[in-house]
Amino acid sequence: MRNRVNIIWCLLALTCMMIPATTVSAQVKFKIDRVTFEGNRAYPDKRLLGLILSRPSGFLHSSTYYREILLDDIENLTLFYHQNGYLEAVVVDTIVTVDSTAARVDIHLKIDEGVQTHLEGIAIFGNTAFEDSLLRGKVRMKNGEPFRRSLIQEGMMSMLSLYAENGHLDAVIRPEIRINSDVHLAAVDFIVTERFPSTIAEIRVEGNVKTKPSVILRELTFRPGEIVRYSRLMASQRRLYLTGLFESVFIHPRPPANGDSTRRDIVIEIKENLSSEYNIAVGYGSVDKVRSRMEVFTRNLAGTARKIGTTLNASFIRRSIEGSFTEPWTLGTRWHTDINLRFEFIEEPGYDLSRYGGRLTTGRTLGNNTNLSFTYRFEEGELRHIEVADIPASYDPRVRSLILSLTYDTRDNLFNPTRGTYLEWTNELAGAFLKGNNTFARTGINMKCFWPVRRETVLGTALEIDWMDYFGSSEEIPLSERFYAGGPNSLRGFEYRKVGPLQNNDIPIGGNFKIIWNIAELRHTLYRMIGVVGFVEVGNVWSRARYFRLADLRGDTGVGLRVNTPLGIIRLDWGINLDPRPYEPRSRIYFNMGQAF
Repeated sequence: MRNRVNIIWCLLALTCMMIPATTVSAQVKFKIDRVTFEGNRAYPDKRLLGLILSRPSGFLHSSTYYREILLDDIENLTLFYHQNGYLEAVVVDTIVTVDSTAARVDIHLKIDEGVQTHLEGIAIFGNTAFEDSLLRGKVRMKNGEPFRRSLIQEGMMSMLSLYAENGHLDAVIRPEIRINSDVHLAAVDFIVTERFPSTIAEIRVEGNVKTKPSVILRELTFRPGEIVRYSRLMASQRRLYLTGLFESVFIHPRPPANGDSTRRDIVIEIKENLSSEYNIAVGYGSVDKVRSRMEVFTRNLAGTARKIGTTLNASFIRRSIEGSFTEPWTLGTRWHTDINLRFEFIEEPGYDLSRYGGRLTTGRTLGNNTNLSFTYRFEEGELRHIEVADIPASYDPRVRSLILSLTYDTRDNLFNPTRGTYLEWTNELAGAFLKGNNTFARTGINMKCFWPVRRETVLGTALEIDWMDYFGSSEEIPLSERFYAGGPNSLRGFEYRKVGPLQNNDIPIGGNFKIIWNIAELRHTLYRMIGVVGFVEVGNVWSRARYFRLADLRGDTGVGLRVNTPLGIIRLDWGINLDPRPYEPRSRIYFNMGQAF
């Protein structure tokens, strides 16, 4: 077998020597025109082209010929074949045809694939902690299937992960591969050295300057005396990152000072973030026009992880000031409590709103991706300059309500996701035993899904369904509580809030039932921070749910430009109304920050 391998590598070396080194001038850049293959039966040309860098030039890109890169490509092709069971595969001939006049080259690779080797059997020796069948199942290859070294390596790592998860930190697994070249079969023996499982001796925190050790220790999912489990170390690391207090977190086991091989000290090395920040931001949006934001906050008050801050927002249609306080561990439990107090003034089409009040929220995470929260909302308000008929010129929209919210979020990025799902179910009960001037119930479902289509392309979709109705002594729902649609974040082919019931075809009066479905948005990165999107969306707002008709759905489509800057995504969208009414523009252009959903 060793002689056969030596022969193969000698053939490979001779092949590389056959590549012309003098016919292509180093001072002239020759473009690759064509790359062809001969002798490949197991894999098509397209598959092999995806493995090499020396590819044909295309309409939007050019590929330059470099001899050194082609040598690497030949080695990668050979390695690919070997990893997939073609242990005798070799590139036996390489022809580079040079067109000096056009400064182009053609590359032809002749491959001898040989016979594919298959797996004859797998055996495991030395294991006592786990059954053969459990360890054998970690190898994703069955007897009779093509022999793949990469799957053997993956299986070994999976076995080691199983042992590490159960405290066997010093376990060693060595695969011995026996190949019968005459019949093209391979047998694999995994030799296991388990050693004793390790338990946690001491937990040490290093690097904390301001944060109290108790704040760090309460986030851990392991305790002294337990078996060391890597999944719990990783879960604890994730929890510490999610606090927002730390720039870096490393958790790793170390042998104790007394040299006991069955014990491990767990060392938590952290680097703290700045605990206090002062931020100023200025931006522009088609609806808000010029807007600014200033915030001052500390996220680690007296080293306790409590957060307190003040935020001021100002734009052409909105001014607000907000104070907030967060207790991450309420009464020593994993329930967090947030207190928000706000005063704001908003100019909306059809009315102006001044209100002050706040929200008291308590909630907790359920698993890694789910969050449950309860909120008490208390607001005093005043509507002025009301242009909607049948609404008093002065109205007091005082609200006292309870809100139940359940969210599930697997997105890889909150602001620019490329994969994952976001689901939210919210229910609100206002008035009744809670007092307040308005008695109504509201429920809504919000869903967003993202899938990577290609390396630089993401497909997204979003659906929002909201329903509300009044009951008891209330005879109407305040304008400020109703549903509206249209604008930069919903139905971009329409004017802001102009989808749904309108008074005199101009003033939005809102409704009690809303559906917004961003059917599809295709996001593609053109070059680094520059991207484009195409979208299709439908939706509407109805004064009552009983008036809902599928035929009433309004639709738009459009394209957009995205610039992903360090300060956030700059968004420019052109939405086209698919069925404009006489009083509606055929299209709208919106400029804003962040993705539409």
